[in-house]
Amino acid sequence: MKKTCALIALSALCTAPAFAQLNVENIVDLELLTHTEVTQKLKDGWTSILIAAGGTEERGPQDVLGGHTMMARSHADMIARKLGKTLVAPVLPIAVNATGLRENTTQPGAIQMPADIFKAVQIAQIESMAMNGFKDIYLMGDHGGGQNEMKAAAEEMDKKLSSKGVRVYYVSDFYNKTHDDVDMYLYAHKLPIGGHGAMLETSIMLYLEPAPGAWVRPIYKTVAFDPTGQTPEQWKTARDARIARQAAVASGTAAPLAAGGGGGRGRGQDPNAPPRVDNGVTGDPRSSTKEIGKDLIDIIVNNGVNEIKKMTAERHGMSSK
Repeated sequence: MKKTCALIALSALCTAPAFAQLNVENIVDLELLTHTEVTQKLKDGWTSILIAAGGTEERGPQDVLGGHTMMARSHADMIARKLGKTLVAPVLPIAVNATGLRENTTQPGAIQMPADIFKAVQIAQIESMAMNGFKDIYLMGDHGGGQNEMKAAAEEMDKKLSSKGVRVYYVSDFYNKTHDDVDMYLYAHKLPIGGHGAMLETSIMLYLEPAPGAWVRPIYKTVAFDPTGQTPEQWKTARDARIARQAAVASGTAAPLAAGGGGGRGRGQDPNAPPRVDNGVTGDPRSSTKEIGKDLIDIIVNNGVNEIKKMTAERHGMSSK
């Protein structure tokens, strides 16, 4: 009996400091707060919130299906902490055009929703956060599918809510600029460029995973993959040409190209290319490392922080005039 009481007392002593050390000030995830704690944070100026979209889709036999959601949550958390007094909404694990389902591959596990439904969900999240009392609401997504819908939802709701002192933003650089910057990093470091389930996702998930093999199975070092159809030199030439044309369009010396096409990061259309490796990996993930993952995370987080700061300053500057 004495031994049992001693163990109970020891257990109480061991667990008490854990509760005593809880500091609500350090919590940025909305779902980990109580409503009274959110109320206090709002009073203390925590009136900005990030709404990040994730996704569930196959990305080869080595990377787990929930990668987009896990990366979106981690990156949003880092961005919120860099910005200060910013919370992160629960991450939506379903996006538009999940790889696997849209490409008619044979790998199960992907989940997607129609584009109009996805946009409606974004609007519902914005409306909820506005009703909760948040004044600056930022939309961003880790998955390519749904970017247009997030942009449209943000623009629509900003017009609707701005008269009430609520501003809504689409953080384009979180996804769009990031992919170009990441490919440029890979090119500069003589690493395989582009693809799905390749260097970007595998390296980042290696860095973020809670235990070895939890998010990236060890077979990433030997997995078969489908080539992107571009050499690094071809990618660089195409990138330089695209940037030059964008500059020409911006200066008025060239007309915009008609919409269409896209994709650029997948398998090329070379008729002499070997048969497709149908396992969800486009591009070569075998050189992935945690160290590369940390560098790529820095690119993503800095892109998000910089654009958010710029847009917020511009929009609030306009509002005050």
